[in-house]
Amino acid sequence: MRLLGKFLSCAALVFAAAPLGAQVLTLEAARERALARQPSVAALELNARAMAEAAPAEGALPDPRLKLGLLNLPARNFPRAPWEDMTQVVISYEQMFPGGDKRRLREARAVAEADQLTAEAGGQRQVIQRDVAFAWLDAWQAQAAERTLRELVAEAGRAIEFAQIGVASGRGSQAEVFASRQMQSMASDRRMELAVQAEKARAILRRWVPDAGSFELPAELPAWREPPPLAALAEALERHPLHATHQRALGVADADVALAREAASPDKTFEVGYAARQGNRSDMLMMQMAFELPLFREKKQDRLLESKLRLAERAREQRADHLRQLRAELDAAWAEWRIAGERLENFARGVLPAARGRLETLLAAQASGRAEFAQVLEARRQLIEARLQDLALNSGRARARAGIEYFEHSMGERK
Repeated sequence: MRLLGKFLSCAALVFAAAPLGAQVLTLEAARERALARQPSVAALELNARAMAEAAPAEGALPDPRLKLGLLNLPARNFPRAPWEDMTQVVISYEQMFPGGDKRRLREARAVAEADQLTAEAGGQRQVIQRDVAFAWLDAWQAQAAERTLRELVAEAGRAIEFAQIGVASGRGSQAEVFASRQMQSMASDRRMELAVQAEKARAILRRWVPDAGSFELPAELPAWREPPPLAALAEALERHPLHATHQRALGVADADVALAREAASPDKTFEVGYAARQGNRSDMLMMQMAFELPLFREKKQDRLLESKLRLAERAREQRADHLRQLRAELDAAWAEWRIAGERLENFARGVLPAARGRLETLLAAQASGRAEFAQVLEARRQLIEARLQDLALNSGRARARAGIEYFEHSMGERK
């Protein structure tokens, strides 16, 4: 019965420590949740929709004007005698017609701006997927490293007990106890430091997934397939969703240039009216036309056109610069992914087996009295350090792979 009671107590502790109904937040799920409820993307899409709705209005005629007035009021004896035979009550209708192709070009510019905002929303989605992956991987690495440090803390605790037994039996020294306690304290401090890093990474992840704190992260990294060739990725950079924003911005700049060229086409105004007079005087009809005179074109319209041409050239230069920036980011991510893979192979073939073999050899030697206690402690610490570095390399390579995936969408590919 006593054994059964101990078993039930241990089981109760295990179930109390385990989170009830804890769900796992995978990387793909984090991305989906981030995109499903992302205010920045929604704001851009609403802005694009608003601009698209306004585009037809930009191409419409200006609202006409209705005029009411009195003409030919006598100045003498006014206002005692405000009326005479020539006085007229006038009503007229006036409509302005923009010159040249301005209406179509204004609507085309609004459509181009709506396209730019739509492209910006698509580019923002691409950036969010990459940034969510980075935040998720940082949180995963900090969490996994903290778990590994817990093992070192537990190992140090067992080393303390072993050292105390050695002191009690006269085979060890008090210095070995202090060394074990020092290692345990340093491991605990580092574990707390990693716990802070994990919380910071979780906070960054909550920027994209507000309820990320209610989920557990998986114990293993997701499986990544091999990326497409670097040359194919570089060739597709022109079609990158974020780069499309710069292409659409160039479209807006070109539309501004076209409008500036039409600025010299004068707007025309037509007006028709009816004037009523008293007595037997005949009522009058009125028709007139007005138009602008671009007499100082070199000081106004030409300068405006030159300004828009410079802005269009700036948009072209920004587009070229962004393409270079994308290529540099792609090359950096590719190099990081390739080198991290080589380092991981080296760790798997050499560093980790050597660290484990050294610890096992020293433990066997210590059991036969041929190894110092400090050597065993140092071997344990080095094995944990090698495992932590292996975790960092795996996380770094996954981060680089997410960086490469950021460029795969221009090829219509996903992980």
